Amino acid sequence: MNATLLVRSFREARLLMFGSVVTVFSFCMIRAWIVGRVEMSRFQSILEILRPEVERYSAVDVSQLFTYPGRVGVTFNEPLVVLLMVTWAIARGSDSVSGPLGRGTLEMMLSQPISRFQFLFSKSIVTVVGCAAIAIGAWLGTHAGVHTTMVKQEKPPVSINLPILNMQVEVPFTKVKEAPVRVPLADFVDTKLFIPAAVNLGCFGVFFAGLTTWMSSWDRYRWRTIGIVTGFLIVQMIVRVVSLAVDTAHWLKYFTIFTLYEPEVLTSYGVRYPTKVWTFYFENNQGDLALGGLTLASGLLLGGLATFGLGHWVFCRRDLPAPV
Repeated sequence: MNATLLVRSFREARLLMFGSVVTVFSFCMIRAWIVGRVEMSRFQSILEILRPEVERYSAVDVSQLFTYPGRVGVTFNEPLVVLLMVTWAIARGSDSVSGPLGRGTLEMMLSQPISRFQFLFSKSIVTVVGCAAIAIGAWLGTHAGVHTTMVKQEKPPVSINLPILNMQVEVPFTKVKEAPVRVPLADFVDTKLFIPAAVNLGCFGVFFAGLTTWMSSWDRYRWRTIGIVTGFLIVQMIVRVVSLAVDTAHWLKYFTIFTLYEPEVLTSYGVRYPTKVWTFYFENNQGDLALGGLTLASGLLLGGLATFGLGHWVFCRRDLPAPV
């Protein structure tokens, strides 16, 4: 490890890292505030009518979307959160080899008494640290939003217990609609439920950072590296949508990396199977085998580490073209 290279790599990436963390923190905090402002009971009847169509495209049961933890947990699958993580991973991964090679600065760096491995490893460390920082920023933003948001809680009407029938009966005209009680959203949501989702987000970033570093290691032009990885991302998203939309194409889910990115599913596991979240697989209440958090996280993490390794292997052995 070369400390000078590490500091230099951090200085190059600090603005993008800081901007990404601040943006994801702010968005997740606002997203939790919006959850507290929307009364889902008004939309419940509509969603119940559309339940089959909604469940087709939802990774969790629709009933989870009526709860505060389920709605806050969807934050980690919002397009902006995924886009921020992928943008960081592709931007830094593409700048590992093909970026400085295209700018003509790679030859000058490697003329110093440093090895190729040290050069690329320092950039990879900063990229992985950035993925972790964005994931932590998302969780902290959610935590801050949950603990600063107040939600309306309607006062329940007065009810009496019928002694013979042993039933609770509401007394008419005792419901006070004009004076709802405001209570903290934190009373309904434990933010520890979202730690697995944040870990899943960080591992998702490591996978794309490793893939981009691998593509950059053999390429000469940064724009081409970005294009290849962006095309891969789009194809993976299309495969995911088709696997959900077409009944006869469910097998396609085994060919998309998004099968391993299920933050809202991990949140629902935390609610329904709290002791099974960090397992490789378990049997759910329907008797089906479900992938646990360890399978989702380790699949993405191992894929990222493997592609990082391939990138280092290729870069340390390739012939570098002369600067144009």
